[in-house]
Amino acid sequence: MTGFHFWPALLGFPLLLLAYAMTRVRKEKSVVFTGPFTGIEGGSASSGIAPFVIWCGVLSLFIALARPQYGYERLPDATEGLDIVIALDVSTSMLAEDFRPNRLAAAKAAALEFIAGRPNDRIGLTLYAAEPLVICPPTFDHETLCRFVERAAIGHLQDGTAIGAGLAAAARGLGGSATSRRVIVLLSDGMETAGRVDPITVANAVHTLHGDSIAVYTVAIGTEQDAYGVDRETLASIAAINNGRLFDAYSSTDLSEVCNSIDSLEASTLPPEGLFIYIDRYLGWFWAGLILLLFGMFLKWRALKTIGGGE
Repeated sequence: MTGFHFWPALLGFPLLLLAYAMTRVRKEKSVVFTGPFTGIEGGSASSGIAPFVIWCGVLSLFIALARPQYGYERLPDATEGLDIVIALDVSTSMLAEDFRPNRLAAAKAAALEFIAGRPNDRIGLTLYAAEPLVICPPTFDHETLCRFVERAAIGHLQDGTAIGAGLAAAARGLGGSATSRRVIVLLSDGMETAGRVDPITVANAVHTLHGDSIAVYTVAIGTEQDAYGVDRETLASIAAINNGRLFDAYSSTDLSEVCNSIDSLEASTLPPEGLFIYIDRYLGWFWAGLILLLFGMFLKWRALKTIGGGE
């Protein structure tokens, strides 16, 4: 892509050209005939070319002042940005309709919103019910990732809720990450019913293996009065052990706000413009303008010298 760092400078050229034209008009109106040589400037070809060359030089200098730049997109290095894994509960309880149209659909919509807001980060997806399944490792291919999120459904995994297994699978997905900061966003609407290892034990193991390099944010979906129940205490403990925090989501709106909150807590190391490298191209325009300006003045001097009889 090509653009100008300070494009308003380009407006200076037409303004200067307009001011020059107005000055010429006034000057021509005030000219008094004083002899047979009045107004003779076109005695040579160079006298006609000189103004054009000078104005080309001036235009080039204004372009240089606007700082033209060429930019190209690049992928971040392995150590830039964040690596994030979304661990999504797909147990039967996610079909509850206290969220519209149901908990799973609301959670998927929030996950898609979260992904769209983090273009500079690698993001992956893990599903879990009674067992976990790594669907996509952290990737910059967010288009494919979003398709995986949209296709997430109930029934592909044995029913039940194994929060600990889902957390362990998400952590394994971050094992090959080279970034200094990694994040797991774990969404659950139930209690541990199918796991072989207690979720708190898994949380402690993740912290022991990865220390402060992994933060776990847990999202409790649903109300405490629903038929399935939400183990907020366990989810809060998992987050506390791993430098994160628990978010309560009682509605689809709450889920959207959770995504915004996590965005503010885990700012990417790359700003949106950080994926572009810009190279200044003003130096060539500057030298071209200077050369054209000097050459035009030389042509004008030659023309005046010829008219004046110097040759």
